[in-house]
Amino acid sequence: FSLVELLGVMVILGILISSSVIAYSRYRKTARIQAYDTIASSAADAAAQQYLENIKNLSDRQEDICREVQAKAEYNFQFIDKSKIKSNPKNEMYTQEGIEALMESIKINGLRHNLSVIYDTDNDVYRLVSGERRFRAICMMSDKEYKELFPSGIPCKVEKSNISDIDEEIMLISANHDVRETSMEVKRWEISRLKELYEAKKLKGEIKNINAEIAKQLNISERQARKYTTAEKLIPELSELLNANGIDLNQADKFGKLDEGAQKSILELINKNGTVENAEYQSIKALSEEREKEAKRYKSELEEANNQIKSQENTVKLLEKRIAELENNAPAEKSREALEDEIKFITEAKNRAEREKAKLENNIEKIKQAQKEKEKRQTAISDSELKRINSIAKTEQALNLLENNFDILKNNKSVIKNDLDLKVRVQILKDRLNDLLENL
Repeated sequence: FSLVELLGVMVILGILISSSVIAYSRYRKTARIQAYDTIASSAADAAAQQYLENIKNLSDRQEDICREVQAKAEYNFQFIDKSKIKSNPKNEMYTQEGIEALMESIKINGLRHNLSVIYDTDNDVYRLVSGERRFRAICMMSDKEYKELFPSGIPCKVEKSNISDIDEEIMLISANHDVRETSMEVKRWEISRLKELYEAKKLKGEIKNINAEIAKQLNISERQARKYTTAEKLIPELSELLNANGIDLNQADKFGKLDEGAQKSILELINKNGTVENAEYQSIKALSEEREKEAKRYKSELEEANNQIKSQENTVKLLEKRIAELENNAPAEKSREALEDEIKFITEAKNRAEREKAKLENNIEKIKQAQKEKEKRQTAISDSELKRINSIAKTEQALNLLENNFDILKNNKSVIKNDLDLKVRVQILKDRLNDLLENL
């Protein structure tokens, strides 16, 4: 290359290098600006996100506060000092055992369930509905322990105070049933008492179905409520057995539908055998139903006889009135002889009515006496009748066993046919059955 050409190449290279340096400088400046923009944008986004989170957290807290206020308003929760709370005498039916152990539990674990109270405006106190044992346990604490655990008072749900005494007692029974594991005796008392309370409400037209209301309050089925109601018809001895779990509720429901004599028969069987077989129960039930039919016939005969007596009494009164009219105000157109004949005829009719009335009254006495003798004989089951019932039960069991296993024999004919021993046994059974049938 010549010197001139070399200088030209160097100039061109200088221009290219200078342009590259300028372009690179501009690129770095643009990249920095974009980086700053990205950082600023990210910071702005983060700030906006944090702001939104703060608003959301504030909104959630406000919602929690609103819900808390709403719950307090709706359920009326209050902290009440123990001095303002009084026991409810209607809680006396429920056992108050284990108070000290409950007190220790509350000291360690706190009060897990609030008390339920009603405000007594007349005495300016809160009357307990639910939480009698918890309240007594709290009252057993020292003042220091009480103040440490309940500085603002005991948490309570204040029930509506504008309810009747009947509704308050219903609420009390329902609340106690929800939080206590009660005995059969207490459960029966609860249902018996609720039945009385709801009968009063039914008379006022406030409810229609008593068993349905009981079931709803105690969270049981309506059928279960009816069983408890039927159990109230048990004789005292069977009632005590139910309370002691000697019989179950299903048995009590069945036995309670029988008359007193039948229940005594059931009791005798339980005392003798420890239980009552279904066949024995069915036999006693049949006897009870027959006695019930006889009692209805007796009642019907008695009512019919009484109606006939009333009819004869009315007849006698009418005839006496007619005789008095004829004797005191005899019609002028009637002769003395005709008048005497009519009075004589009416008097004879009156005497017949009186004799018929006396006969009916005598029949009523005979019916009553006969019924008394029947009831006396049916008060307790005789030994012969007990043996008969036991025999029926055993016979039914044997027949059920035979009927249930007959299909097995029928389906294994080929096995029996090819096994000599089985074949002989079946033949013997056949002969015995034939003998039984011939002697029936």
